[in-house]
Amino acid sequence: MKTEDNRKTYEQIESYLKAVENNPMDIWSLIRLGYTYTRANQFREAIDSYKQALQLDPSMYLAHYGLGYSYMKYKHINEAIDSFKKAIELNPNYTQAYYRLGYLACEQQRFEDAIEYLTTLLELEQKHAKGFFCLGKSYNALHRWDEAIAALKNALELNPAYEFAWYQLSLAYAGQRHFEEALETLKKVAEINPRLEYIYDQMGRIYLRIKRVSEAIEMHKKAVESAPKLAYLWKNLGIAYLRGNRHWEAIASFNKSLEINRNNGTSHYYLGCCYLNLGEKQLSIKHFREALRFLPNHQKAKQMLDELIVSEPPEKDPLVQSASPPEKEPPVRSASPPEETPLSEEEITTGEQLQPTETDSDIAEKLKILKNKWKENTP
Repeated sequence: MKTEDNRKTYEQIESYLKAVENNPMDIWSLIRLGYTYTRANQFREAIDSYKQALQLDPSMYLAHYGLGYSYMKYKHINEAIDSFKKAIELNPNYTQAYYRLGYLACEQQRFEDAIEYLTTLLELEQKHAKGFFCLGKSYNALHRWDEAIAALKNALELNPAYEFAWYQLSLAYAGQRHFEEALETLKKVAEINPRLEYIYDQMGRIYLRIKRVSEAIEMHKKAVESAPKLAYLWKNLGIAYLRGNRHWEAIASFNKSLEINRNNGTSHYYLGCCYLNLGEKQLSIKHFREALRFLPNHQKAKQMLDELIVSEPPEKDPLVQSASPPEKEPPVRSASPPEETPLSEEEITTGEQLQPTETDSDIAEKLKILKNKWKENTP
């Protein structure tokens, strides 16, 4: 809140406190006091005010709703849900309580429940843009793309500048594999708010899916320019570079991702792919092992590591001469990112910090040389 708004809010709190002090039975002053406390982010005090109002009149549905909203802001979600349900029980036509229940169900990934609450809301109030947005988001989560598109278009008719609705609409189009419509939709979001990094990231992912790699790289570069401290954005830029066979730029991006989040097993996997394509097998082995340290079920990393270890010649005992020439090394498969880059963000972290891996002196020296190389290619 702005300073002037803060001053007015605290003046209102003082005014309602005096009113309640003069008349402890003044239920409306208690409700207004609770509302004003909530605006001031004083949620405990808001909860106490609404509870006092409900002691005077337990049938006051507005007080139950206000109590639920205060609980929601205070992160006591179960109590919030109970209060919103009580408000509906007392007033079955109270639309805002349906909206809050739908919103919370969506946030908790109870999408069927969300659809039920939001459908009831929209039967009562057909011009609720946020209700249509949450409904569309819930349909998207269930891959019910047609219903999602219909709901989101209704939200945008009511609020053409609703950037999150445009974004969800792009997800629905992408779900239908209508990638050009998805891209056009995302461009509209970028026009509304050009600082949303996840819009550029999403555009980059879609460009990769339709094999327009240079455009994907440009979008992912815009994403990291908008939010350079987000590790997953650097990882996704690295994937785009790798798909375009620009290995040094990819290595620079993955290392930047690991500078921000050292526990990112996915970046280690892709670094292993980059070094393998550059013929640096020992560094590939190192990063595939690090990937499996954080993602022990990463089947691709496991497969690549097994193939590399099998292809490594056994160490020679200098005291024993081989009776026959060494067998020819089997070819190592080329490493590349999967053709389908998932649209959902998968940023995997753990609570432990990665400890430096013991490497032999040759690898350490090579890393020192290569580090300068990839630093030169940092976007």
